[in-house]
Amino acid sequence: MMPLSAQATHGGQVFLLIWGVGALVMGSVLASKKGANWFREVIASRLQGRSAQQIHAQGFGGLRVIATVVAVAGLIGIVAAVTLLTRG
Repeated sequence: MMPLSAQATHGGQVFLLIWGVGALVMGSVLASKKGANWFREVIASRLQGRSAQQIHAQGFGGLRVIATVVAVAGLIGIVAAVTLLTRG
């Protein structure tokens, strides 16, 4: 995404900035313990009647790791967008 935004006009850089902010916010929310528990409850409630899948969804521990990676990617996107916007 960064090589594409480096060649694009300011529209691509603004998109990268907005995407970075969104990814940072959503990643941070889901990386928190409260946010991860809320997300698991929503998924588990949607799997009513499928007990094996419901148990697997409640025990999925990789959600916080994935959310942390998304938050870090959002932070990198924000820094890259601001850098590209200030140069051009």
